[in-house]
Amino acid sequence: MYHRQITVQRTSISLHLRALKNYPAAPKTLGEFLRQKRVDLGLSQRKLAEVLGIGITDTAVEKWEKSQNRPTESHRLRIIEFLGLDPTTTIPTGGS
Repeated sequence: MYHRQITVQRTSISLHLRALKNYPAAPKTLGEFLRQKRVDLGLSQRKLAEVLGIGITDTAVEKWEKSQNRPTESHRLRIIEFLGLDPTTTIPTGGS
C-alpha cells in the first residue's frame, strides 16, 4: 500500500486572524508599520518589546501601535532599524 502525504503551504497568519488583530492593510504611521511587522512575525507585544532590546514594556508597544504615545528619538531609530526602513524617510509617528 502506498501512502501519500499532501502538504499545503499557507501563510503564517490567516486573513481572519489579521482582521481580528486590526491588521493595518495600508500603514501610514510608525505604529501601524510596527503592528504590521509584529503580526507578520507572529510576535506578542511583550515579545516584540524583548526583541527590540531597548528596555521598554509591552504597554509602550501597545501605545505606539495605537498612536497614543510617541517613541523617543533613540527608540524611534531602533524601531526603524527593526522594520528595515530607510531612516532618512520621514514616517509620521502619530499621536499627539
